[in-house]
Amino acid sequence: MLMRFSVGNFMSFGYKTDHEGNIAASEMLMYAGRSEQFKNRIIHVRKRKILKFSAVYGANASGKSNLIHAIDFGKRVVLSGLNVKASKGKYCRNTESNKNKPSLFEYEISIGDRCFAYGFTVNLYQNRVLTEWLSELTDDDENIIFERDAVNSEYYFDENLFSEESAVQQFHFYMKDSNQIKETLLLHELGRRKLDGKEYALFTEIYEWFQKKLVIIYPDTKLAKGYFRFRSDNEKLVKLLKYLDTGITGYKMQELDETAFRKYFIDQSIADELLENDEEKKKLTVSIGQYQDVLFQIINYGNETSKISKLLFQHGADESQYEYGEESDGTQRLIELVEIILNDEEGKTFVIDELDRSLHPMMTIKFVDTFLHFSEKTDNQLIITTHESQLMDLNLLRRDEIWFAEREFDNTTSLYSLEKFKARYDKVVMKDYLNGRYGAVPVFKDFDYVNFSNNID
Repeated sequence: MLMRFSVGNFMSFGYKTDHEGNIAASEMLMYAGRSEQFKNRIIHVRKRKILKFSAVYGANASGKSNLIHAIDFGKRVVLSGLNVKASKGKYCRNTESNKNKPSLFEYEISIGDRCFAYGFTVNLYQNRVLTEWLSELTDDDENIIFERDAVNSEYYFDENLFSEESAVQQFHFYMKDSNQIKETLLLHELGRRKLDGKEYALFTEIYEWFQKKLVIIYPDTKLAKGYFRFRSDNEKLVKLLKYLDTGITGYKMQELDETAFRKYFIDQSIADELLENDEEKKKLTVSIGQYQDVLFQIINYGNETSKISKLLFQHGADESQYEYGEESDGTQRLIELVEIILNDEEGKTFVIDELDRSLHPMMTIKFVDTFLHFSEKTDNQLIITTHESQLMDLNLLRRDEIWFAEREFDNTTSLYSLEKFKARYDKVVMKDYLNGRYGAVPVFKDFDYVNFSNNID
């Protein structure tokens, strides 16, 4: 689970330093505050109390989406290394000198009953890794596992992690080698190699947390995994779609022959690619994908024929059946997101930018409420950005689950929680928010300013 995310000198998150000269990062916390509400939504990891949900509010251009981009960017650097095209111009450009300063990304996460702080600094203008560190967080202390300074070719690691001298020497080699590669992180090199030995299991687990447990969803992201829930009769899925008032009361996979399938494609090379069999490996593969208005399921049997089906929905007593693309944008959005509610894996963190895109305000509230209900039996998390002020209800959310992104005078972003304001549980915080009490709302000029009145500066 994600417990804390810190970022500095990235997009609208500016570069500041503390009294010791260290980067003073902006922080998004998933630690529970002093609120006494909804204690059943808190996950206890040793002495730490972690929240399952957080909603980030802010005006347009306040930087709330940049928070999601920052979480995602750090993940991509872990998994793939720095990329010149992806990194270019991503430092905070409100000050030209920031291009020569470090950008910081740090994640505090829990895996099982262990907690870790992993982070790194990079120079996004030069496209190079500067420093990297990993510590285990105990209840009362922080134990360094490794840290390295790639600029000065210095490093340290806890040799007690390894039971044999040969393993210690091997890790020395990895540390020295990583300091010679400016675009990738040590965690990336260790994770992708899937090294044998129990000493390396920890690094693989942390790498796979980024790879498998941290899921970033943008407004146009298609969650293909959710589509696979339609492969067979799924009563729980149908009940959920009914509960969310989509009008869908059932579905089926209608088989197509290859001739009928190809009629959907103007460019037959796309159909060829989808139907391509892996004859060499004779491997069975199942794929689900959308083309135009249709959601197809294709089962390739290696050197045998393919089975092709398309997804059709039923709506109550309506005698017609409807393609996926014939459903409303809101219904399609919900179908893409049901995986978040029905997901039965443990320890996943879903981060959604603009949850309310294409959803009715009441649907956004119902979706969050449903997630919170289903998540009572799991340790999964949901972090969203939203404009839906009706969700800002202390009968539904805790104070520490409501966050704000505020655009400062210098065009940088600051993050803070409603916990800062100590709002009473019976307070109508939505009204106070829209009235500007908590900040993070648009500030408009009067209409004369638009008309360029002569008396306006």
